[in-house]
Amino acid sequence: MEALLLGIYAFFVWLIFFKFKWLPWNTTSQVIVVTIPVVGLATLILLLNIVAPSSHDVRVIKYVVQINPQVRGRVIEVPAEGNKPMKKGDVLFRIDPTPFELDVKRIEAQLSLSETRLKQSSQLAKTGAGSKFDEERYESDVRQLTAQLDQARWDLSQTTTYAPADGSAINLQLRVGSYVTPMPMVPVMSFVENEYQLIALFHQNELHQVEPGNEVEIALPTYPGRVIKGKVESIVWAQGQGQLPLSGMIPQTAFIPLPEGRFPVKIDLAEKDRALFLAAGAQGDAAIYTHHLEPIHIIRKVILRVGSYTNYLVLKLH
Repeated sequence: MEALLLGIYAFFVWLIFFKFKWLPWNTTSQVIVVTIPVVGLATLILLLNIVAPSSHDVRVIKYVVQINPQVRGRVIEVPAEGNKPMKKGDVLFRIDPTPFELDVKRIEAQLSLSETRLKQSSQLAKTGAGSKFDEERYESDVRQLTAQLDQARWDLSQTTTYAPADGSAINLQLRVGSYVTPMPMVPVMSFVENEYQLIALFHQNELHQVEPGNEVEIALPTYPGRVIKGKVESIVWAQGQGQLPLSGMIPQTAFIPLPEGRFPVKIDLAEKDRALFLAAGAQGDAAIYTHHLEPIHIIRKVILRVGSYTNYLVLKLH
């Protein structure tokens, strides 16, 4: 865009000083001709960075669910396929339910016996042939066995694990015959949801004019030549440097390099672009258009669109 503006400016200089010779081409005019574009472009760029800030670090972030079984056992079926789309509620894998079914049957038999004895002891207690203590003991047994049966049935239901949302299992290594255990630190698979967050990282002084609701345009290499529309949802005014870890050690402020201080801006896509597939980890460019100096926003829009079309170029030597 800067080159285009300089080209237009050079064309008018040629018309004024060389074609029609309306002004003399001397030292004074030469200094003025050179100074105007330098000062003008510098002022324009500085204003654009305030009223229409841009970022070269837009990120697509998706939720990743670590799948852990609630019960242990041998895997007998894995309907899920790696990197294939799945719907919420689809079966990911099944554990052999036999031991859990046997537990349910065993507790059901014990509960049936305890309920029969409770009924008998209640009748005996009413006639005076039995003790109240036996009746209360069988009532306690029934309550305990009922709770155990609920637990056993719940364990049985957990032998089948379902997809928590629409998405796909990534790097699926689980196979039939594997033995799985409910260990939080050792998930059996990672499930990537289709739902995502779109954020753009900006330096602190670029955001003092930005407000929720400001228009946003995004250019991703995934979609060359396309400008994705959206709005600023919020600015996340927090980052890791603003938090001290819970520790008995005195925090160090030297020798440890701090990461670059930027803040994320969450972007809400326009309705027509929400159906686009956005890959987790995709990166691109974005520009925010504030409510200040709106006439010069056109320059930022042209720059973004030119950059979007350059995404068609695949610069490889092989």
